[in-house]
Amino acid sequence: MVGANAEEEQGAFGCPLCKVTGLTRDQFEEHKSLAQHRVKWLKHWYNSNRILLAQNKNGVEVTAKGNLDGITTDYQTGFVAVSLRPGGQKFFQLMVKNTSRDPVILRQIEALHACPSVTISDNYGVCRGERYVRVLGGVEYLVECQTSARNLGVEQVPIAFQFKTETSDELFFIIRTVQVQVQDQVAEDSAPTSVFERPVAGPNLFISPENIIPGKPLKDQSPPSNLSKMVRLKQYPYSRNLQNIARKNFNPNKVTTELVAEATKLQVMMQEGLKPHNYRQWFQTLLWIEEMQMELDIRFYSMEDAVLKRVPMQQYSANECVELRVPGLAENRPSVLRGDNVLVTHKGRKRPVFAGVVHQVQDTSLYLAFGDEFMETFIDNMKVNVSFEFNRHPLKVSHRALEMSGQNQLTHLTFPVLPPLAETSVRSIVPFNRKLDHNPEQMLAVRNIVSGTSRPAPYVVFGPPGTGKTVTIVEAIKQVIKLHPQSCVLACTPSNSAADLIAIRLLEHVSRQQIYRMHANSRLVSTIPEPLKGISNVSGTQIIYPKEDALLQYRVLVCTMVTAARLVTAGFPKTHFSHIFLDESGHSTEPEAVVALSGLSTRDTQVVLTGDPHQLGPVIRNPQCFSSYRLFNSNGLDKSYLERVMEADLYQPEPGRGFNTKVVTKLLNNYRSHPAILKVPNDFFYNSELKVCGDQMLIHSFCNWEHLPKRNFPMVFHAVKGKDEREGNSPSYFNPQEVSTVVAWVKKLLDSKAPKVTAKDVGVITPYRRQVEKIRAQLRKVRGAEQIKVGSPEEFQGDERLVIIISTVRASQDKMSDDHIFKLGFLRNPKRFNVAITRAKALLIVVGCPEILSLDEHWGELLRYIQGEGGYRGHAFTQTADLDDLIARFDNLDLRPVLGMEVSAREMAEAPEWRAEH
Repeated sequence: MVGANAEEEQGAFGCPLCKVTGLTRDQFEEHKSLAQHRVKWLKHWYNSNRILLAQNKNGVEVTAKGNLDGITTDYQTGFVAVSLRPGGQKFFQLMVKNTSRDPVILRQIEALHACPSVTISDNYGVCRGERYVRVLGGVEYLVECQTSARNLGVEQVPIAFQFKTETSDELFFIIRTVQVQVQDQVAEDSAPTSVFERPVAGPNLFISPENIIPGKPLKDQSPPSNLSKMVRLKQYPYSRNLQNIARKNFNPNKVTTELVAEATKLQVMMQEGLKPHNYRQWFQTLLWIEEMQMELDIRFYSMEDAVLKRVPMQQYSANECVELRVPGLAENRPSVLRGDNVLVTHKGRKRPVFAGVVHQVQDTSLYLAFGDEFMETFIDNMKVNVSFEFNRHPLKVSHRALEMSGQNQLTHLTFPVLPPLAETSVRSIVPFNRKLDHNPEQMLAVRNIVSGTSRPAPYVVFGPPGTGKTVTIVEAIKQVIKLHPQSCVLACTPSNSAADLIAIRLLEHVSRQQIYRMHANSRLVSTIPEPLKGISNVSGTQIIYPKEDALLQYRVLVCTMVTAARLVTAGFPKTHFSHIFLDESGHSTEPEAVVALSGLSTRDTQVVLTGDPHQLGPVIRNPQCFSSYRLFNSNGLDKSYLERVMEADLYQPEPGRGFNTKVVTKLLNNYRSHPAILKVPNDFFYNSELKVCGDQMLIHSFCNWEHLPKRNFPMVFHAVKGKDEREGNSPSYFNPQEVSTVVAWVKKLLDSKAPKVTAKDVGVITPYRRQVEKIRAQLRKVRGAEQIKVGSPEEFQGDERLVIIISTVRASQDKMSDDHIFKLGFLRNPKRFNVAITRAKALLIVVGCPEILSLDEHWGELLRYIQGEGGYRGHAFTQTADLDDLIARFDNLDLRPVLGMEVSAREMAEAPEWRAEH
């Protein structure tokens, strides 16, 4: 007994429903009496029993009657759905019919919560609780139901009918849920076009290369002066043993006998945590299990009965090509590059498998070149089955980088410690960009980078949103070139667009003879900015690689992190680059980030990392690779090199002293946003240290806009109780009511006279691909709105707009657990939240369901802030809802006589959270 009491005192009780753990017995009993817990329990219980409660019982039926135009019913689930236009009304009856011979007593009719859009009444006052009604066999009793369209969106209320037979005291219930869906034309046009069916992966055509009949390669891009290939790039395939172990979640107790030893070894590594001695194995294992997921994911893009059409010969191809239309290609669904293979089989056959080499990537189609064997039997409009292969090149160069990291002893970069000697920073530098004269943090970072104060550890430029990270490192590169005549710089980024931006800004003060922008040969020349073509590896319509002797003459090379592997392959001297800059290094996986470091740096190289660990990190598909999954001890593949390195002691702020500026500078001046827009992310992520330094005329330009709920507060939360839908075989959600609301705000913006707004001033951010497509489709119908950028938070990272509209989409908790596991949506994803709300300069409009967003820590705080400041509009919502009213309604009905019961962990796993029915 002593042991049991001790366990209770230490907190052995918890409530899975309320996400509360570590309670003593007394605390647990007190928790169960709280109104918040009782309401959650009631809703959970109601959801678990909803289908049973909806069924007709004991010969009693409850159905809809009257004018049912615009009304659909589903008595299996108890729904009566009413469609209305804004401002409309609809009257109908709910008919209680006793089909048995024996009378029943209709004791109560009660809505389970308040809903102004639905009003019920009856002739004898049962709805008012004034009397009971005896319903004889074969008799009907009518309840009048009035629905009205208050706001665009979906509202619903369960209406409980309480009965008792004359021969028993036992109560029984029938519940009908009246749903009012208010839609305008835009919402109707955005409605589902087909019933959602879960996507099915196509056949697995990942067969050995020798069994694939090859296609015709791209034009020869290897002139005699091509860059050497001195360092081998191997294939680095994963083993089938690892695949089988991963399928069992690395649990030695669940694998076959012959795999126990290997699984145990991996489990020991994971429990030990990431260390210098297991660095390569740790990340290679992560890369391999991510590749397994990539193989599975690409199969969902397989196409049956796809049509191939002959296309004319083009200058970019010496071979005859056929066209394959691919839905979603413009959104990289799937991602296909020139030189990739697309595998096809003839309709109805599994063999032979032909590879078509991608010679051109259009907006919606691919031009493929097949071998002679395929083309000899090809006829126009031939139908084939198609599967795609993903590009393994980034994986291979990442594996090689991990292999070389051990050979080149990179622990000073992967597990940095304080530099042995605190080098003195240069005292004064005259900046090329004179605006930096007024920013002490930016100038401090530039001076320390030039002086190498952190060497051999990386120097970190921690740049919150809008603080000028890229401006800082561009200035630092210019100063290194100017002040260190023997220096050579490599600047790498995760994306082409970010690398292009650095190169363009460097050209302002660095001569064209000193800088070279190197592109991967998969890049389309048409996507290269015109100012860069003269300093790039471009020859006509081709990407070429010059000989290493030519590249060694440049002071600055700019490329992506993956393309830097080409320099490693060429055997570039490790001592050549005095400085390596990894800009936006929070976006890439750690193995990608070390591609350049492992093959092109020494302890004397000054490495500079820039980014923000609180903004979006790498895009990872396999949940086993997530840090939150805990399989890899919080060091998953989704944690960037920047984020992991900044967890080291030397990059942590000291109490009362801040960061050690010898190794890290935190930029503090925000040049982007109005103070109201900046407040919540500043408080949450940046210790309230960011200073508003934006152009005052610009960031205050919407403070007197006529459509603001409150003047001088340029933030709006527009509450929409929409409905999240899916269609076809796409798992992506969309919300037609939010589409309409976004379009309405866009129209107001484009019609605005003061201030004047153009399409390029407005951005729309939404987390789901299908919502992006729906919004784009409707904006194409709005004059002047065609050029408004609509995209995901990932597409907006590093971008900014005068006005940002956010559509959050989700309107029910159904499948929220999947969103959390797979990093979808906004909820429980603070990095996506941070990126989305920090893109706006002068006006932020959030469109969403407050009942759902209030459940999230970050969105809930933003909602409270906007609501408290007077920026709220749309359907009524209070974060402190009348919980006692809901409990009283259940009590009055005796619908659930036993309240406050704990919910077992098993029950919660099988039915995670009660579903909010919006």
